[in-house]
Amino acid sequence: MTYSSHPFLRANENRPVHAGFDDDTTALIKALGFTPRRYAAETVIVRQGENKDRMFVVESGWGCIAHELAGGQRQILDFALKGDIVLPQFNGGGALETFVALTDLSVLVASTKTFALAAMKSPPLFSVILEALVQNGAVIAQHLTNVGRRSALGRSAHLFLELIARLERVGAVNHDSFECPLTQYDLADVLGLTPIHVNRMLRELRERKFLEFRHGHVRMIDRAGLIKFAGFAGEYVES
Repeated sequence: MTYSSHPFLRANENRPVHAGFDDDTTALIKALGFTPRRYAAETVIVRQGENKDRMFVVESGWGCIAHELAGGQRQILDFALKGDIVLPQFNGGGALETFVALTDLSVLVASTKTFALAAMKSPPLFSVILEALVQNGAVIAQHLTNVGRRSALGRSAHLFLELIARLERVGAVNHDSFECPLTQYDLADVLGLTPIHVNRMLRELRERKFLEFRHGHVRMIDRAGLIKFAGFAGEYVES
């Protein structure tokens, strides 16, 4: 998932990292066949069932990867954030997941065939992708645990702690606060709750003085207390 700390993709330690890339690495990846693309908010980039075998590196914006169910419901499996690698799963019939831009989204994109050829030229790039896939599995495991075993309040707290940890790694957090474009419907679809239940959980987190989520902005009020309450161990978001 997030790969910005890998030595192949690490920028100068004394300056901010943009999507995990320094200029030389960006040029290399583009030379290996990855091309820049921009998608408007709410664009379906890969639809479940489509035979579009591509991979993406997120440079800016928010996206989500979801499994769509009959009747219009969906389960959000993960969010695609700055510095993430998105590799939708495929079988013989097409994509198993839908990849959607939640905000305006800038990515580098290549076919998996192009990536395979690129990896032959650049083993470190192949290593980065493997690490990203391992980390993606760890994130999905935590989301499954959220839905299956954590309380509604616990899973809500855990998700916000995961988001701030991931965003912190790419310089998108300021004084324990970050911009968050997720709606209560998005949160409901990742947490396995109803939007009304999500609203109650957000109110309870605010009343307990753990965090505040207003107008697309999350502010951690008592991050240490929230970590203790949620039993959050953030090693799984580290590379």
